[in-house]
Amino acid sequence: MTVSNPQGAQGSPRAKPVAGFLAAVAVHPRAWLLALIFSAALCAVGNLPWHLDNYDQAKQAFVAYEIAHGGDVFFQHTPRGRIATKPPLAGWISLPVFYATGSWDLAWRLPGYLAFLALALLVAAAGKNFWPEGGAALAVCALSLNLLTPRIATLVRTDMMLSLWIGICGLLILRVVTRGDGWRAGERTVFFAAMLAALLTKGPIIYAFLVPGMAAYAFLGPRGKRHLVWSGWWTWVVPLLVFIAWGVAGILTNEEFYNQVVVQEFFSRFDQSLKSHEKQQPIWFYFPHLLHKFLPWSALVIALPAFSANVRRAVRENPGLLWLVCWALGGLLLMTFIPSKRVDRIFPVVVPLAVLLPGMVAACRCGVRVRAWCGASMLAAAAFSGVYFIGIVVMGYRDGNDALVRFGREAAALAAQSGEGRFAIVGGRDEGLVMYCGLPGTIHRDRAERLWREGYIDALVYPSGKPPAIQNPPAPELESGLRPSGENYHLILREPPLPGDP
Repeated sequence: MTVSNPQGAQGSPRAKPVAGFLAAVAVHPRAWLLALIFSAALCAVGNLPWHLDNYDQAKQAFVAYEIAHGGDVFFQHTPRGRIATKPPLAGWISLPVFYATGSWDLAWRLPGYLAFLALALLVAAAGKNFWPEGGAALAVCALSLNLLTPRIATLVRTDMMLSLWIGICGLLILRVVTRGDGWRAGERTVFFAAMLAALLTKGPIIYAFLVPGMAAYAFLGPRGKRHLVWSGWWTWVVPLLVFIAWGVAGILTNEEFYNQVVVQEFFSRFDQSLKSHEKQQPIWFYFPHLLHKFLPWSALVIALPAFSANVRRAVRENPGLLWLVCWALGGLLLMTFIPSKRVDRIFPVVVPLAVLLPGMVAACRCGVRVRAWCGASMLAAAAFSGVYFIGIVVMGYRDGNDALVRFGREAAALAAQSGEGRFAIVGGRDEGLVMYCGLPGTIHRDRAERLWREGYIDALVYPSGKPPAIQNPPAPELESGLRPSGENYHLILREPPLPGDP
């Protein structure tokens, strides 16, 4: 693979028809746009039917929801009343979307989806800089057509938004080290803004994905230009000071903040005994998962330098390629040594890998053969990702994954028709039910019993198997039905008085 055929590189008639077709797919001028449209459509539907029943989506959704219902702007809670463990930027961004559309589903999911689209455009531009003929399409496909991105794009979580901020910082460093003439004022400002946004989205995890790669580049990069990865002290320190000020304010104003956010959320990443309920994963956990979920692109990333001396030489000599390798491996290795592990936490590593692929292909100089590999990977990834995620959507509707969403909406409608519509929920395991019913929060079972007896509520939702102690309780008006996992719920309504009754 290290020796290229000049005629094959130009796509000679001697090239096999299939290889020629696949190579043409990879470098077609409209391929990147088709890839973007297909990926955008797949990511838009990948989580249907929409619900908040898994992946801690309800906790993140409740941030904006609580603010809209009169909660504190800077410090929120979970639906069960515990302190929210992440800074509020994602919730702040969701609020104007809700006020503009009136839809919480769009308010929660559109920011992450738009972050995906922005990230796709950024990696397309970076990939095209390395390989003008097909780099944009290859980068978009690598970012989008895998087993991670269509799921994360519209989850009510901060992972996609965080990846955008990390991607902006990393790609700015790529631009500077490639250009080789230092940072400009506008680039420093954008870097500062992205750093601040990342810290106010998910805390200091951005350092885990950038600092190791920067340290490696400062050691391995070309002499005299190793300092180019550093954007200046103020772009790093000022955002961190803002985040620290937010944390200190939380500690000073809420005695539970330190234990629930600092200890149980932050320190538990390094000491899993603080979260004994989480499954402890082996140190090598991320490597097989990334290899599997990033197929076929992970195979190309490994195969190109393994079989091509041109690629290995380019990685050593090209500052941009070297930075991408340092960025990806640095973040992956540091996250590997952090005890608390979950597959979605490694997603930001996909961004440098998606840009690295076009750089490696351009450096390979293997003509039709490597382009055919790219074209085959693009078609295979589109077919597999499409079938896989559409299949998940179909099964989700068939299995009634949105059963609790429908129950909550029906319960709210029935409650509004009963008396004055005074409505409450006894807390269960499904935190999203509060938002499905349109209520500001849950109440304790004992309080629900007292309020019902005193006539302050006319409708009550409670978990199956834990009925409230009410004298002569009415029969359930509505039931959530059996679900594959989680609890089931009942709605009881107070009997409206008959005409003429006191």
